[in-house]
Amino acid sequence: MKSFNHLLTFIALLSGLGTFAQNSKLDSLKIELEQAESDTAKISILIDMAYEAHTQKSERIGYAAQAYELGRNVESVKHKSRSELILGIFYASTDLDSAADLMKKGTKRYLENELYKHAVNAYYIVGVTYEIEKLLDTAIQHYIQAYELGKEHEVLPEYGNAAYALANIHNIRGRNVEALKWAISAKEAYEKGGLTKQVSQAHNQIGIIYDQKGLFSEALDNYLKARDLAIQAEDIEGEILINNNIGVIYDNMNNPKQAMEYYSNALEKSRIHNMEANEATLLNNLSYIHLKNGDTTKSISLLKSALAIDLSDSYPCFESYPLEGMGSILLAQKKLDSAEYFLDQALATSIKCEEAVVISTVYKDLGQLYGKQKKPKQAEEALMKALKIGVDSKLQLETKEALQALYELHKKYRNDAMAMHYLEKYQSLTDSINNQNNIEKATQLAAEYEFRKQVAKMEQERLESEQKFADEIQAQTNQNRLILLALVLFILLAGTMARFYYVLKGRNRKLRWLNDEKNKLMGIVAHDLRNPLNMIIGLMPLFQDVTKKSKDENLKKYVELLEISSERMRNMIDRVLDISAIENMKVNLKLEKTNLSALTYESIHNFDIIASQKEIEIIDNIDKSQELFSNVDPNYLVQVIDNLLSNAIKFSDRGKKIEVSLVSENSHHEIKVKDQGPGISDEEQKSLFKAFTTLSSKPTEQERSTGLGLSIAYKFINAMGGEIECHSKPGEGTTFSLIFQKA
Repeated sequence: MKSFNHLLTFIALLSGLGTFAQNSKLDSLKIELEQAESDTAKISILIDMAYEAHTQKSERIGYAAQAYELGRNVESVKHKSRSELILGIFYASTDLDSAADLMKKGTKRYLENELYKHAVNAYYIVGVTYEIEKLLDTAIQHYIQAYELGKEHEVLPEYGNAAYALANIHNIRGRNVEALKWAISAKEAYEKGGLTKQVSQAHNQIGIIYDQKGLFSEALDNYLKARDLAIQAEDIEGEILINNNIGVIYDNMNNPKQAMEYYSNALEKSRIHNMEANEATLLNNLSYIHLKNGDTTKSISLLKSALAIDLSDSYPCFESYPLEGMGSILLAQKKLDSAEYFLDQALATSIKCEEAVVISTVYKDLGQLYGKQKKPKQAEEALMKALKIGVDSKLQLETKEALQALYELHKKYRNDAMAMHYLEKYQSLTDSINNQNNIEKATQLAAEYEFRKQVAKMEQERLESEQKFADEIQAQTNQNRLILLALVLFILLAGTMARFYYVLKGRNRKLRWLNDEKNKLMGIVAHDLRNPLNMIIGLMPLFQDVTKKSKDENLKKYVELLEISSERMRNMIDRVLDISAIENMKVNLKLEKTNLSALTYESIHNFDIIASQKEIEIIDNIDKSQELFSNVDPNYLVQVIDNLLSNAIKFSDRGKKIEVSLVSENSHHEIKVKDQGPGISDEEQKSLFKAFTTLSSKPTEQERSTGLGLSIAYKFINAMGGEIECHSKPGEGTTFSLIFQKA
């Protein structure tokens, strides 16, 4: 029995297919599906539902099949191809040939439409699917296609993922030279894309390969780099994986106490974060440490706990590890029949999964078992298989164990010449693995790493202390600047207001009506306020430069608030000028005979793009061929229609519809804008066309609304001799009507 460090790497790879949530997520998606109106939206939701329904295979395939049926009739290449690809992935375990046709068709369409990122990702996911189905050669072909196409078109992280997957398969098969080549390619790709988490994973994979070659210092160097990057990327699962692997290094260097510390730390984090696959592997490795310490009871208990964790969906090959462990323990206890039962199961699973390390270890165990059963021929055959796999795959530790077992077998049956032959090979390899330089170098590397961490921590604390002091000084400076700015602004505004006061005082004698006085004051204030406001807005970039260099969040918030308020005031001034002009009867109306059909049609289609951003459909019921004329000012009428459409979009939820129509009655024409928004109560309709009216309903995505638009629209329509009406009930939407006499 032995500890393993490449299992978690493979599980991490498979996690790329998607993560699964609780049933509540699936229920939420079902509600979204009922409300979705477009087929493309339904396809995306059904695919999400297929991933969430992970406990029921038939249900998962059912959702994917529904997405596929919808995908056959949509024009979107992405949705059509994705629906084919996903159905193929989920269908693979049921009918691999049909699944392969679907996956091939979806991938081919991506390529034909030059959607290279999607094509690379498709090759990669298909490779993972074949890997799950144990068709590793086919998986390798797809990974290579993903890597080559992705590298050609600089598709990251997909081609890095493909190289990483290739490294993992070759590592499992014991082809360490190929595995190392692909692992380095993956690291270089991830570094190019600045992907910290993935660079950590690649360093970890390289460490595994070096460990299996018995190069402990090189392995530990990569593990330590990987752990630093995982912590930097806040990758908890990666940190757990690397701690497990560092534990394996110490175990291989005959330091069980240090190995136990790393395993236990990783196991605790796995349980806290509910990572069952990691927990199962760590239980398996901890059982090995307890067995080496002579505690078979604890070792068996841990292995049973590992076997009790069901990983059949995420990693069906996992059982080969604890099965080998149980066989190894029972063999040590001389319970030969039970040991043989577990070892046969472990061998069958590991051969199916092409796990070279496990296969070599199980053959070694079987060789020892046959030796105890007094079957020397079968024992030698099994041990020679273990040795061949170890040598061919360059697995130093497995080769050493096979040589030791062959020496003991031949010694037992007094074949002294062969015993000495294998003993010499065993001692030579052991010296090579455990040479003083190798162990000392790894130990020194770990000590230097811990020392550097402590020095870096002290330096970081010093820098943070200095930075805190500097920030306090800067904050005080910025506060003083802000106070000065406020004083300058106050003086500017005070001076302007004083000027307005004296202008108003001089004109009061000439004004005859209070309403005229109000409107003139509004016009003067709005116009003259533009100058200081423009000055304030012009100064804003200077304050933004200050906030960029400052870490004072309050200062940034105050400057941002000042900028927003200035822009808002300028917009309000423009609105005030419009109202003031209307009430003073200074609107330069140019009434002319206008075709309402053409004008309304052109106006509503200016909002197609804005509406599409909220997935809102504007239904056009305008008959352009019908010419309906009224005497209006086209510019003001367009502004009113724009306001009504803008409000309809603001107060409508995603996926709703807005209907615009133009009808002709006996003496008048009527433009109607109907939405599916929240509606307006009778009480609120009474003040709907008054300035600054605020309704209880709010824009659905926090769009801005001043409350002036409808009051201005009302004044424009009245100025043109028309009427504006509102018909609405809460929960039933709103219809605005613009009524003009026929020309």
